[in-house]
Amino acid sequence: MHDRLRLQAAFSDAELAELHRLMLAAFKALDFVRLSRAVLHRAASPFPTVLGTLDAIHLATALLWMEEKGGELTFLTHDSQLATAARACGLDVHTIP
Repeated sequence: MHDRLRLQAAFSDAELAELHRLMLAAFKALDFVRLSRAVLHRAASPFPTVLGTLDAIHLATALLWMEEKGGELTFLTHDSQLATAARACGLDVHTIP
């Protein structure tokens, strides 16, 4: 992706370097969850609203993470259908334009 942005002249090399630095810092603050049988099993279970397969995997991952960690989670998405399902499951949802 970085090469595409650079080649399209959307960003200078200095801007790309700063964006890369910020991205690495953000990744350090995130928890990553492996795709597991538990996630797939939960994703295959019913949800309160209609969801596609990948959205169900994302939402199932968030729900299982909350159950295991017992903590707060802010669910970010640009997809209105996924946002509706996440809210219906009780998640704090922030939509990204």
